[in-house]
Amino acid sequence: MARYLLALLLLANTAAYADEEDDAPNLPPSPLSTEVELGYQSLSGNSDSQSLNSRLGLTYVKNQYRYQGEAKYLLVDKDGEEDKRKGELELQSDMKLNERAYILGNANYVDDKYGPYFTDFTLSTGLGYQLLRLETFLLEVEAGPGYRHQEPNIDEIDDDDIVVPETVDEPIIRSSTKFTWKPAKNIELNARFTGIAGNSNSTLESEINLTSSITEHIAIKFSNTQKLNSWVPEGLEKRDSTMTINLLFKI
Repeated sequence: MARYLLALLLLANTAAYADEEDDAPNLPPSPLSTEVELGYQSLSGNSDSQSLNSRLGLTYVKNQYRYQGEAKYLLVDKDGEEDKRKGELELQSDMKLNERAYILGNANYVDDKYGPYFTDFTLSTGLGYQLLRLETFLLEVEAGPGYRHQEPNIDEIDDDDIVVPETVDEPIIRSSTKFTWKPAKNIELNARFTGIAGNSNSTLESEINLTSSITEHIAIKFSNTQKLNSWVPEGLEKRDSTMTINLLFKI
């Protein structure tokens, strides 16, 4: 894990150096914005564990089109052995119909080596609408039909796993509500609530992020994710939660 810490320090140094170049001539804003997040934790004592979580976010906006991509990766080593390894990729393309409405296409893929579903893939389309668009606040809602494919991780299924032990192929309805609020120049609060309804199971996932800027290119980001399942095996909780604290680099 030491090499990940070195990479984090190098990124911080690069972003800090970029702040020193603010005196350069003003140029038109780039249609592409990039965010890189890194979080690392190491515990020792009666048990040793190390965890790394990272995220890469890309947004490209030009004319009536907006393209967004987000990749996440989680790696956990416990007592010298790999305990978790999860990757997630989400892509979305939007085309404006007017000043507030847009058509969207969304694809989400999860590869979880030690989770109940080895592969979890959804593909959906629909309409989006900006309910509120103020200088410091933006609220968008989306809804539409889609398709879900899930392959259970048979080798890793235990009695405490939330899983239907068969491959899932079914139509779904996906909805999403997201907002961004900037109460101050260096503080941003954003949240997204995503619901997926299907015959095998329905989920509601919330992700709330609080970002506090240190410089123009470096920030600290606090994230809390909650996922609620409509069905779980007897004796299990329907809600799972994750909290992370990361360094965020804006490039």
